[in-house]
Amino acid sequence: MLSLLLHLQVRGQLSAGELARLLEVSERTVQRDVEALVASGVPVRTVRGPAGGYRLAGGYRTRLTGVGLDEAGALAFLGLAGPAQQLGLGEMLEGARMKVWAGLTGEARERAGRTVERFHLDPVRWYGTAEPVPCLTELAGAVWRDRRIRMRYVRGGRAVEREVDPLGLVLAGGEWYLVALRDADRRTYRVSRIAAVEALDEPVSRPPGFDLAQSWADARREFEDERARAVEVTMRVAARALPRLRRLVPVHGQDRIPLTATGMVELTVPFDDDYWALVSVLSLGSAVEVLRPAGLRRRVAGEVRAAARRYTLKSAVTEI
Repeated sequence: MLSLLLHLQVRGQLSAGELARLLEVSERTVQRDVEALVASGVPVRTVRGPAGGYRLAGGYRTRLTGVGLDEAGALAFLGLAGPAQQLGLGEMLEGARMKVWAGLTGEARERAGRTVERFHLDPVRWYGTAEPVPCLTELAGAVWRDRRIRMRYVRGGRAVEREVDPLGLVLAGGEWYLVALRDADRRTYRVSRIAAVEALDEPVSRPPGFDLAQSWADARREFEDERARAVEVTMRVAARALPRLRRLVPVHGQDRIPLTATGMVELTVPFDDDYWALVSVLSLGSAVEVLRPAGLRRRVAGEVRAAARRYTLKSAVTEI
């Protein structure tokens, strides 16, 4: 019932079917819970008709007493102290966390403590450090205030100047990305490649109903589809190399790779293009044998023979 109440508070009005899907219960359960909330004094109103549903009357809202506006904004980063610190929200997040913690009942505080002890979210990838993002705080300020920016962006060794409307910042795989509009087109920029930022006095032209999460999902899907030219390679792979192979193939081919296999495994996987297929196979060394296509098998054999000759020659020189 608390989840139902919060959904109505956040979304305004929802039908019984929509609430049932969100809460993973039947519509009859939704009706019973609404009746229980009304009986307890919560002003849930029923809207009749095809576009009807349930809503909270009179601006009714649950409140967390004592949490300031800036602290409330930082609550989205609970459990993500590192990213919050990068955005300059570290102190506000800690203040909000302490107030929320203090507002919990004894049993609820114990339950929250057990969760913290048992689950931890680390968004940074293994064997890597996050790229430096010296302009992140300035970007976050512009995003928060809905201000257009002028930035210097470095790509392919060249710096270009761009004026964009920043719509949001996304943390993915331990790296920050800026989603923005440039000439009415949605663009994605890697924040580590932004060398300078100047906030302008012009307001951002934010599209009506813009959804950052959905926009990011669309951009990621488009990017992955562009790269997936699907060069299919059949190979025999040692089980110990399967986790690494999975990181080398496009998203749409990763489910073809079993991670609990033993011994040698024969499978067919896609690669972005011929060159990446060659580089990926060579990076796995003797743990992989290409079976098809024949052209790639010949290229791998040629590279291995050339490398062997080079090392043989170097050994001979060393001995002399």
